[in-house]
Amino acid sequence: MLEYVSPGQIGIDPHKLQHAYDLASAWTKRTADKPAVMPAVALMVGKGGKAIEPKFFGHQGPDPDAPPIRRDSLFLIASLTKPVTYLAAMILVERGLLGLSDPVTQYIPDFAAHHKEATQVQHLFTHTSGLPDMLDNNLALRREHAPLAKFIEGAIRDTVPKFRAGTDLSYQSMGTLVVAELVQRISGLSIAEFVGREILDPLGLK
Repeated sequence: MLEYVSPGQIGIDPHKLQHAYDLASAWTKRTADKPAVMPAVALMVGKGGKAIEPKFFGHQGPDPDAPPIRRDSLFLIASLTKPVTYLAAMILVERGLLGLSDPVTQYIPDFAAHHKEATQVQHLFTHTSGLPDMLDNNLALRREHAPLAKFIEGAIRDTVPKFRAGTDLSYQSMGTLVVAELVQRISGLSIAEFVGREILDPLGLK
């Protein structure tokens, strides 16, 4: 159990924290003629093993009769690895080993399949690559518990862009897989090893 403290005790600006609370309140507010931006938000900020007591906003679901959110509410959380993967790649950018405006094929020649030569690294970061969100055989690969390498191989060689890179926006998990492969090829480590060594271990995260 984390020890609850005041914002100042862990170096958090209470005015900025209140701004976050105000946003969460506004996003979860609903009226008779306008639904909430999101049903609920649970927000807790911590540092160094101590935390500010969590605050809860909104309701248990989008239905008009949904009760207020509870302290023990469960949230569906997805795509948690995406920001960590992009952070890993940005470490390489910071070190001058990866260029955001470089073509992906500079690092992964096979990515040129299906006319993806003009796709830049930054397009993978910003969901503007045109890549699909999932592979056509995504469900089959999941059912057979295929290794990450199979998904990455499909993202590189089998994906057909839905539009020319940089001309539109479309959420794409495949771009994150290709970024993971960029990290692996440049660092010589698996994405798990790189994230552990460069992000998790230095931060003391388990």
